[in-house]
Amino acid sequence: MTMQDRATLATFKTLRRVAGVSVTINRGVSTGTVVAVPGDTLVDRQDEDGGTVRAKVRDYIVLRSDFEGVVGAGEKPIRGDKFVEVVADYTRTFETIELAGEIFRWWDKGGQVLRIHTVEAEKVTTTTGGA
Repeated sequence: MTMQDRATLATFKTLRRVAGVSVTINRGVSTGTVVAVPGDTLVDRQDEDGGTVRAKVRDYIVLRSDFEGVVGAGEKPIRGDKFVEVVADYTRTFETIELAGEIFRWWDKGGQVLRIHTVEAEKVTTTTGGA
């Protein structure tokens, strides 16, 4: 690992400590919780009538070693992986999607940090109501 790779990784770890959220990754029977940095990407897509639809994609930026610790050594994100995050009073489930021909891209040149593209698949309230 080069000095630049080490500096980039240290920068990500600081970002994760400051802006990270707890996310549960699910792939089949493999489940585990990691700290990831959420990010949003705006995407313009053509609908069937030729109009442009703008959608917001939720990216999760996660250490490769943390991701592999959940799904297995050497494994990369695949379609159908799920990321579950509790936000305010909701449990939100995001599922990986292909964006511009990729499900993920490397956040760093050294290949230590993944930026995984997801879209919200389910949102369930976690509160039971009150008196």
